[in-house]
Parts: sequence; structure tokens; C-alpha cells
Amino acid sequence: MPLRVAIYARPDRAEALELAREAYRRLASLGARAYYDVSIAGMLGGPSIDLRFENVDAVVVIGGDGTVLRLLQLVGARSPLLHLVRLGHRAFLFEPLEPEVSIELLERLVTGDYRVEELPRLLVKAPGYEGLALNEAAVLALGSKVAGLRILVGEAVVYRSLEGDGVIVSTPAGSTAYNYSAGGPILHPGLEAIVVTPVNPVNRSHGPLVVPGSTEVTVFVERTHRPVKLIVDGVQERLLYRGALVTARLGGTPARIARYTQRPGWLRLPWPH
Repeated sequence: MPLRVAIYARPDRAEALELAREAYRRLASLGARAYYDVSIAGMLGGPSIDLRFENVDAVVVIGGDGTVLRLLQLVGARSPLLHLVRLGHRAFLFEPLEPEVSIELLERLVTGDYRVEELPRLLVKAPGYEGLALNEAAVLALGSKVAGLRILVGEAVVYRSLEGDGVIVSTPAGSTAYNYSAGGPILHPGLEAIVVTPVNPVNRSHGPLVVPGSTEVTVFVERTHRPVKLIVDGVQERLLYRGALVTARLGGTPARIARYTQRPGWLRLPWPH
């Protein structure tokens, strides 16, 4: 049966749309059943598929890390294989390849000549929300207000009264993103761990903490004069009120990325090396 492949690209960049056309032509010539996601199909005039509801074997993702995160929020718990075409400055998840090379590598996608990297995701639960995060779940105060949070790892209280701008709970993949900018450590991708990083704590003795990924982290919104915000991978947002509980642990289906030149699990660093 031919491979079913969807193409997902940034709709606001002409270069991304042109690469989407090239990817479609290439896939069709290789005998795959190719589709455009509905977000770009109208602009490109090809067969469409709605990745929010429909299954495919693989998705060609054209853009940067933000494009990947938006795509993963669309597919939810499903985990199609991702073929990444780099077109952006923030591209930690991508192999260092020119877009034209990644389009040519579609032949290897269709023939199965690749290695799969599986990146664990956080299973995040909050009032009115349940979903997965590849990078992080952040609970943040709004405006200039300070939130008072109590945070547990398993049954142990690790921050009894964390006052500040909030907290970030991050995966190894996400440790190089918002977590690192907030002063948290980078986790090696081989670790089954998550990192809990306070954001601008009033008490500077409240530092980041690395915990086993299977352990549940609970964030209790203890004190706040205004709602706080849960932000998942910079895409999903929910308002939370005093008394709300947010839990996070590694779980659910991982993100699956096809690798061609890099071994799965290579260490990505946000500084020159």
C-alpha cells in the first residue's frame, strides 16, 4: 500500500509554500499518496487532509521548531513519522541540511531508509485540559503580578511557597528552549528525566531541580490576585485560578522523527561548539 504523507508548512512564508509544492511533486513521483494540510491546501490547489482528525503515515514539516510544535499540537496523541525540512533560525530539532537536500531525502522516507528518533513528551493535565508537550508546560503569572505556587515531586514538597513569575516543567528536548533561557540546565537526550525551573523567583535560593521522568510533578496555584496562565509548548494556553492543580510527567506517545545524517539522541547545544 502506498505511503500516506501529509505536508504541513508555514502558510505565511512564500518559501515554505514553494517547498511544499516541491515536496508534493517529489512524493507523487515516488508513488506516495501525498496531501496538503487544510491550512495550506487552499493556497496550493492540491488534495487536502485535516491533520486534526485524520491519520497519515508521515508528515513533511517545513519551517522551524515552532512549526513542529504547532503540528504536534494538531495531531495530539497520534504520532506520525516526521520528515523535517529546515526553514527557520530556531531549528534545534532539525538536522543541519539545506531545504533542497531534505526534499531529495524524501526518496529515503518512501523507501524506509532512515532511523527513527523518539522524543518523549510530557503528559499534562489541568482543569479543562489534557494534552502532550514536546518542550514544556509553563505556569506563569500575568502582567506584573506575582504567583504563589506549591510544587510537589511525587508526594514530596520541593517548593513550599514559590513566589515569582511562575515555573517551567521541561523535557530533555525542551531543556534547550524556554527552560535554558530561564536559567535551567540542559538535559542530555538520553536521560529519562524532566527539569523543574522557577521563573524569576523572589527567593533566589529556589533553583532548578532535575527529577525522574516517571515521577509526577504537581503545581498547585496557592496564591494569586489574578488568573495565572498554563502555556503548553508556546501553543496551547489556559487560564488557571487559585486552587488549580497542574500535573506533568513523561508519558503518552513520543514524537517520532526520521533521521538521515545524525544518530538519534545526539546532544543539541544552544551555544557555539
